[in-house]
Amino acid sequence: MNSTVLAFDYGNCRIGVAAGQNVTGSAQGIATLTTGGVQGPWPAIEQLISEWTPTALVVGLPLAFNGRETPLSLAARAFGKELLERFGLPVTFIDETLTSVEAEALISSATAPGKRVVDRRKSLRDQIAAQLILQSYLNEGASRTNLP
Repeated sequence: MNSTVLAFDYGNCRIGVAAGQNVTGSAQGIATLTTGGVQGPWPAIEQLISEWTPTALVVGLPLAFNGRETPLSLAARAFGKELLERFGLPVTFIDETLTSVEAEALISSATAPGKRVVDRRKSLRDQIAAQLILQSYLNEGASRTNLP
């Protein structure tokens, strides 16, 4: 059965978002949202969910190198819980250790020497990190920790 999944690379300032299909096993970055503002990222997330009609959501879990929770992983868990409460879709957490570093390396290797793309680079990094999170999810199947 073909289904769409949205993945989120949660951060304190920005949230990278990717969409993918379980049948094709492919993922692509689709948006970078800001967490600020009166309503936070929720109207934009609602719009993405309405547009992409996912059957499941994935949230990257930034664990420490020893596998322990961090303040940011606790915030990502709270974000995932809020996704579940607001949209009623299954939420899965997946370890995202080093995805932002890998995303930055991919951007650096694709950028001409001496070219600066600082603002665009941050947005791209978050989307690519979400894409890497989702690609891991699609590659591994559904054997992960789900909410609730």
